[in-house]
Amino acid sequence: MGVSGVPGSAHIGPFRVVAELGQGGMGRVLLGVAPDGRLVAVKQVHAELAGDDGFRARFRREVTASRQVSGAYTAPVVDADPDAETPWFAAQFVPGPSLSQALDAVGALPLESSRLLAAGLAQALADVHRAGLVHRDLKPSNVLLAEDGVRVIDFGIARAAEGQTKLTHTGAMVGSPPFMAPEQVDGRQLTAAADVFSLGSTLVMACTGRPPFTGTSVPGILYNVAHSEPDLSAVPPALLPLIEACLAKDPAQRPSPQALLSMIGPVRPSARPWPEAVHRLALAQRAEIDRYVAGAGGSATRTDAAPPPADAAPFAPASLHHAPTMTAAAQAPHLPAAPPHPAYQGYDGNQGQQGYPSPPASPPTPGLRRKRRAWIAGGSVAALATAIALLATFLPPEMNPFHTEAVPTPGNTPLAQVADKYTGTPPSCKEISGEVKVPAEFALQPMPYGSEISDHEDFDDKALYQQGRCIWQSRSGDKIDLTWDQYRTAKDKTGAERAKKHYESLYIAGTTHREDIGTGEEAFWHGEPDRGCVLYARDVNFYVFVAVEGTAYPTGDKCEALAVSVAKGTYEAGSA
Repeated sequence: MGVSGVPGSAHIGPFRVVAELGQGGMGRVLLGVAPDGRLVAVKQVHAELAGDDGFRARFRREVTASRQVSGAYTAPVVDADPDAETPWFAAQFVPGPSLSQALDAVGALPLESSRLLAAGLAQALADVHRAGLVHRDLKPSNVLLAEDGVRVIDFGIARAAEGQTKLTHTGAMVGSPPFMAPEQVDGRQLTAAADVFSLGSTLVMACTGRPPFTGTSVPGILYNVAHSEPDLSAVPPALLPLIEACLAKDPAQRPSPQALLSMIGPVRPSARPWPEAVHRLALAQRAEIDRYVAGAGGSATRTDAAPPPADAAPFAPASLHHAPTMTAAAQAPHLPAAPPHPAYQGYDGNQGQQGYPSPPASPPTPGLRRKRRAWIAGGSVAALATAIALLATFLPPEMNPFHTEAVPTPGNTPLAQVADKYTGTPPSCKEISGEVKVPAEFALQPMPYGSEISDHEDFDDKALYQQGRCIWQSRSGDKIDLTWDQYRTAKDKTGAERAKKHYESLYIAGTTHREDIGTGEEAFWHGEPDRGCVLYARDVNFYVFVAVEGTAYPTGDKCEALAVSVAKGTYEAGSA
C-alpha cells in the first residue's frame, strides 16, 4: 500500500507530525518525531470536545494520573498539554501488531505465549491500578505484542469520555461489548476488578481465537456478558482456573492482578515470545514506519497544538489497521517471576490480599416516596438496556446496528402535559408474584447481589427514577427476567417523557417490530433466533423489560404469551 508524506510544517507541542495513524471517537492518533529523534504516538482530541470544560477537566485529571504509571508492560505517557487549544497527549511508539491483528493473522496463541501474555497483562494492570487508575477498555486492540513482550495502551483515558454528550457526534463509545465487565454493562460504578474481567475475556480470545461472550447482535452480546456463562470449552486446561476466576460475575470474587501472577506461576523467558508470524508482522510494521519517517522531510514551523493539515495523508498499512488505539511503549525486559504467594485470594480483603474494595453506595436522594426493599444493585437488564442505548448513540451510522427511528406516541396529549400515573412505591417481587401467573415450575430467585437500589440518576439527564428486578427460574433452567423503571416528573421533564425516551432508545430498526401487543400504552418485541423472547413496554411513566428464555420457551407464541402476562402483572402491581 502506498503511503504519501505529510507537509513538514505540522507540529503538536515539540513533536513533528509525519503521519496520521487513524481516527477514533475522541480524536485522531498521529505519528510524531521528538526533537531527539524518538518516535511517539500523539492522540489529539477533536476540536468540538476541546470546547467542553467538563471534558477538558477530566482529560487533564486522567492524563496527570496516567503519567504516574510506570512499568515494563505499559505504554508510558511522555508528554501532554491538556490546556492546548486542542488537548493532546503523547506516548512512546513501539512497532508491533495489536493482539487483535495477531489473532487475525495467525489464529489462537499457543499455551506458553498465552501464559506470557496473561502475566504481562496482570503486571500491567497492577501498575495501572497502583497509580489509582482503572483502564476501563482493556481489549485485544489495546494490547500490543512488541518484539520483546506485551504492552497495554490507552489506560485511563477512556474515563475522560464518560458522560460526554458531544461524543455522540464523533462515533465514540466507552468499552467494547465482548470485553466489558457485567458492572460496566449494567452502568454501575467501576473498580479495578472490572479490568480483571476484561483481562479474562481478552485471554480467552487470545488462547481460543474467539471471545467468551457472543451473540447475533450487540444487545445479545451485552445480555450474555451480564447474565450468561462464558464459553470456555476451548480454553486450555492449564488456563481454565485462572480465566474462570477472572470472569466471576461478582466483582468481589475476582482475583487482584497480584493474585493472578501467583496463579500463573513462573513463565519461561524467551527472546521471541510470540509465534514467528507475529514477529514477521512486527518487522514489516517497523520497516514501513522507517520508510515513512525517512520520506517525511521538510523544515518545521512551530504551531503549538494546532491540528495537522486537513490534507494529511492517512497512514494505514495492513499491519496498522487498528492504529487509532496505538500509543506504544519503551523497551521492556522479560517477564518477572511470579511473586511467591501460594494461593488464590479474592477481592474481599479478608485474607490479607491487596484487593480492591467495592465502591461506596450512593446516598439516597430524597423526594420519591418508597420503602426499603432488597433490590439488585445496578445489575438490572434495564441498565443493560441503557448500555444498549448508549451504544446506539455512540456508534457511527455505518457500524450502528440500531438506527433508531421516530415512532408516534399513543394518544393525543403531548407527553409534556401527561401526569405521572405510577406515583407510589414500586412493587416488590413478592407483590408482583401475586399478580403474575407464572407456570408452577418457576420459582422466584434471590437476587445475586442482595443490595438495595433506591433513587438513581437517569442515564443521560439526571432525572430520578426507581428501579427493580425479579428473576424466576425452573429446575430445567428456563428463566423469566423482569426489570422495571418508574420515572417521576422533575425539573423540566415529565415522568412519561423520560420513560418514553428510555423506551424509544431501544428500538432497533429492521430487527424489532411494533404491534398491538396488549400491555401498557406501547410495546415491541426484540428476540434472537431460538433464544426465547424479549419484550419492551411502556405505560405512561413506567417502563418494563421482560426476557423469557430456555429450552421450553423458544421464540414463538408460548414464550410471548408468558412475557405479556408478566408485563401485565407488573403494571397491575405497580398501580395497586
